[in-house]
Amino acid sequence: MNGKPLSLKFEGETLHRRAQLQLIKHTYDLPPVPIGLEWAITYPIEIKNLGITKLKYQVDQTRLEQLNAENHDFSVFEIHNPEGTLKSNEIGYIFTNFRPLEAKKYALDLPIKISDIEGPSTEPYTLRLRGNGYHLEQEKPLEVQFYEDLPVCRAHLNDDGSMAAFSTESIDFGDIAHNEPSNRFVILYNLNPTQKMKFDFQKSNLICGDELFLEPMSGELKPNSHCNIKMTLMPGKYPCNFEGEIMFSIDWESENARGAADEARSVATTTNVPDVSEYLFIRIKKRAKIVSVSLAVLISNLSID
Repeated sequence: MNGKPLSLKFEGETLHRRAQLQLIKHTYDLPPVPIGLEWAITYPIEIKNLGITKLKYQVDQTRLEQLNAENHDFSVFEIHNPEGTLKSNEIGYIFTNFRPLEAKKYALDLPIKISDIEGPSTEPYTLRLRGNGYHLEQEKPLEVQFYEDLPVCRAHLNDDGSMAAFSTESIDFGDIAHNEPSNRFVILYNLNPTQKMKFDFQKSNLICGDELFLEPMSGELKPNSHCNIKMTLMPGKYPCNFEGEIMFSIDWESENARGAADEARSVATTTNVPDVSEYLFIRIKKRAKIVSVSLAVLISNLSID
């Protein structure tokens, strides 16, 4: 600058002082669904509180009720949990049902009211749902990816990096029907040459009414060892499609490692984790196998005979 003074102005922004809701997508395009289903398909939609105070949300269902009334009082859309609370940095899910009455496009925009300890938020939030009904398989509309550009795995590690790892970061249980279990295997490694590791699976409500069994759910690994974890997903009675993360906590035997965990930091993650410890994540995905009413009745009659 040839000896001339240079004036610099810096601006920074802290975490939101007020409650702040995060929706991963602007618009949610639900996968096309055939008309005539016995049960609606449930989709958990991830939400997160980015603020530092507890958040209360309420989905305004006025437009949902109007849309259903315009469709002969048929429940095209339903929200299981239109109200709820989220702690700071906590993740939750809005469970949404979709069952088309006709072979056409459906659009629904639902305002979400947010409040915290200081009162209602003035910032607008909207849950935008789009759905397609179809009759014949050859007329099925093209599907828009429900989540795109998500990281394969998000980690919460100490500054020295993780000495624990899974053999894969993503598991797809495929398209499965009610009472049709789907099995997958993953290997958990303890790469530390000197320290014993304890692990524990943290339960999640991501999987709706399905059941996820892990064998083992918790345990210990000696240094430089591994174990096979069997994952069995048993679909519930009501069909649901989900995609998200399940979390495993990792604790190390050494006191030094515990001290390092006190300085744990989150790496490229939007998943809620406590301030202290180390965590590994696996992204899981499942689709409900769609069975039409006519086929379901046929199967029922055959079983009776």
